[in-house]
Amino acid sequence: MSSYFLLFLLFPVILSAQWLETTIYIPDSITGLRYPQAFAYNETDNKIYVGGQSGNCLIVIDGATNQRIAKIPTAGEVRALCWNSINNKVYCANLYDYTVTVIDGLSDTVITNIMVGNSPNALVYNPTTNKVYCANRNSDNVTVIDGTADTIITTISVGAGPSVLLYNPADNKIYCSNYDSDDMTVIDGAGDTVITTIRTGMYPCASVYNSTNNKIYSANSGTDDIDVIDGTTNQVIAIIRVGEELSALIYNPTDNKIYCANNYEMVSVIDGATNQIITTIPVGEGPLALVYNLTDNKVYCANYESNNVTVIDGLADTVIATIQVGSYPIALLYNSTDNKVYCANSGATTVTVIDGTTNSVITLISLSGSPYALVYNFRNNKVYCAHQLDNSVSIINGETNYLIRAIQVGSSPYAFVYNPHNNKVYCANYGSANVTVIDGSGDSVIKTVPTGGRPLFLVHNLLNNKIYCANRSGDNVTVIDGFTDSVIKTITVGNYPIALAYNPTNNKIYCANRSSYDVTVIDGATDSVLETITVGRRPIALAYNSIGNKIYTANYYRDSVAVIDCASDSLIKRIKVGNYPLALVYNSTNHKIYCANRYDDNVTVIDGTTDSVIATIPTGIIQLL
Repeated sequence: MSSYFLLFLLFPVILSAQWLETTIYIPDSITGLRYPQAFAYNETDNKIYVGGQSGNCLIVIDGATNQRIAKIPTAGEVRALCWNSINNKVYCANLYDYTVTVIDGLSDTVITNIMVGNSPNALVYNPTTNKVYCANRNSDNVTVIDGTADTIITTISVGAGPSVLLYNPADNKIYCSNYDSDDMTVIDGAGDTVITTIRTGMYPCASVYNSTNNKIYSANSGTDDIDVIDGTTNQVIAIIRVGEELSALIYNPTDNKIYCANNYEMVSVIDGATNQIITTIPVGEGPLALVYNLTDNKVYCANYESNNVTVIDGLADTVIATIQVGSYPIALLYNSTDNKVYCANSGATTVTVIDGTTNSVITLISLSGSPYALVYNFRNNKVYCAHQLDNSVSIINGETNYLIRAIQVGSSPYAFVYNPHNNKVYCANYGSANVTVIDGSGDSVIKTVPTGGRPLFLVHNLLNNKIYCANRSGDNVTVIDGFTDSVIKTITVGNYPIALAYNPTNNKIYCANRSSYDVTVIDGATDSVLETITVGRRPIALAYNSIGNKIYTANYYRDSVAVIDCASDSLIKRIKVGNYPLALVYNSTNHKIYCANRYDDNVTVIDGTTDSVIATIPTGIIQLL
């Protein structure tokens, strides 16, 4: 089950104001990080360090085995990481704590925490003088740290909103892009003094160094262009018009090319000698990060909205593969020792490990914590808990709260559903594209049923005793017979099916398709598609109103809830709710629908008869778990 759905399952408990009775401790070793967004590679020990928005920790991954080997405490959101190659240390910028955590690269223990400026958000290492530079966005300065003693050498005033740092080894200079003042501060790496300030385009957001021609490229998201700066004279020598909302730059030293990602779903390729655009390469939706594979001369582009990574041939500049990863990929890292690429999936709180030679996914590493999904077996009073980290399901006695046993299932168990007819639990395994069927009485695996790619939601048809499984990358729904546990049919639905709901009144199944902005209606008797209903952008959650015989769908990017009449399968209305609604639940006692709004930190209450908003309840921060 994805993080969206975990909140959906927990929400009824929150709304009913129950209190904590006890905590059941289930083995969970090295987890706790959420929304990964920063990487560093320790080449000496072949380790990958991952930081995120929450969790107050770093997770360390062994580069050879792909196993999590350590958890390191930090202070708040980790915005940036860098590695000190001389002293084998990792530096971690803690955005809201005004500190940089220094970590020993051998033992993975914290050496010290250094107080820097307000909102440290970028780091760069200078191996020539063994210094670390930290850009402090809200204090408009850069802190210079001694790489041996881990003490502050000096603080350098720069422009407004410093957000990107770059090192020039040829001239021993550091370049600081100042997002809010539309300029770049050039710092002498020896004396740590400001050499000059270069006027750039609006909102400089990324920079890269061309080692062949000693040039710096600065991407400006506000003016949709790239400034080319001479590394010796510090002069702008060219301005390259690219595309809309530039987001990332990377340099290919083999062919002397610069790659620039922009929001036209393109990567522009620039000749490093002439500063001319050679070609543009179509990639996925929302390209956000780039990394270069020196071994195989490939460029990888993480596409935030389409949840994949585009692989580009560095010589021919053609797309050679598209790799499905987790939701909202936001950062990339290259492991030169093992020729692997790591992709941080901020929405799924996972890291996808990609083979640099074959362009295939090696494994998926979970960071957020082992317990991932729950379901209740009321016949035997048991709770089943899925663990993504070790591909197992723990079974808990509902009366004593004791752990009965753990059983192995498929890769990355994500979602559950309970079949009361035959007393079985069905577990969708996201990584292995199958469903494990568990005997609710004996707690043994009965069968493994193949599904489509990336199964992530299950629902049970009570009338016909069938299980429906939404397969994210297959764009289909697998129908499983609840008696024989065999596949009856595979139903093609919309793009990126993400949620299911069952309507017992009309014996229909509703499937929310996130990327095609619609809901597919399936006949529960014939398993045929009855209707496709356009509802709004990014529908991600469903709830059934049993009294009014209506389906409600939360449209994440439209801040609305669409209401569907189940008799006619037509759209009744859209209800304006809060910012980014992500979960729904129906209260049959009071005939109300509750909608969790992620960025407003509140819950909208909707009357189930009039379909109008009757209250907004502040809840505090609602985070994806």
